[in-house]
Amino acid sequence: MKNKPKLKSVQSRSNKATSRSYKSTGYASPPISSKSKAKSKSAKGSIRTVPGSLLFYNGMNGTGATALLDAAGKYTFVSLLSGFSRWTHIVGAPSGGLLFYDATTGNGATATLDSAGKYTFVGALTGFGSWTHIVSANENGLLFYNANTGAGATALLDANGNYTFVSSLSGFSRWTHIVGTPSGGLLFYDATTGNGATAKLDAAGKYTFVGPLTGLSTWTHITSANRDGLLFYNANTGAGATALLDANGKYTFVSSLSGFSSWTHIVGTPNGALLFYNAPMGTGATALLNGSGNYSFVSSLSGFSTWTHIVGV
Repeated sequence: MKNKPKLKSVQSRSNKATSRSYKSTGYASPPISSKSKAKSKSAKGSIRTVPGSLLFYNGMNGTGATALLDAAGKYTFVSLLSGFSRWTHIVGAPSGGLLFYDATTGNGATATLDSAGKYTFVGALTGFGSWTHIVSANENGLLFYNANTGAGATALLDANGNYTFVSSLSGFSRWTHIVGTPSGGLLFYDATTGNGATAKLDAAGKYTFVGPLTGLSTWTHITSANRDGLLFYNANTGAGATALLDANGKYTFVSSLSGFSSWTHIVGTPNGALLFYNAPMGTGATALLNGSGNYSFVSSLSGFSTWTHIVGV
């Protein structure tokens, strides 16, 4: 495998994307408005295991790119994109749907990223509430959370990019990180206290609290990979750990890790592959997290362009 990804060529290649890209500023449907229930009808998707797809986005210049990251950790560049609007959050569902959201305007949009890495714009949405976190869980599920108010909501985003509001939630504790697994588990974590909790989101978007967790170490990043896997990383110490979080919200510690390099982004895919990225350096690496939560390094990468967001589906 060539270690140097082709993403660096974004400055020299044509800005014309092979699939549609965003050119307007408005896009999204309100997860807290009952009107959004009639917007679209969700279809059940399927978790794609081979290969994983990646979307790269630069919020400063509106450029993007797609790539593949297969179950062996092999990275393959696919295409360049341009003309994106400004988004603060981008979330990918395991079935291939993408949700874009701008916390400053309440606008959003949906798109799809297929198993070949082809990006397709679907439609604009408006009227979202104010959210600090949005995560995917289960095949098509989305959880919205506002750390300032404790409010939440759930929705579905299917493989065709159809968005369907499900329910409003309230009374959440304060969390710094929320991570969902493709099987439907949710992990809540507060880096200031080391406390956590688990919950689950079923295929219909129904949220169920499971139980609290205590005594978690200090982590700057938590990402999911494979069906139930979690990778924890501390950018300040290079420490890491792995765990499993199943569809019932059961949390199981697996192993401690050490000696990680400095990374600004870590992204997992449902096939178990992981991409590590350092934005200032333009470097990266790939690794695997198997179904038992065992971690293995695959390869180093270099020559990446500058990206503010990376999403894996």
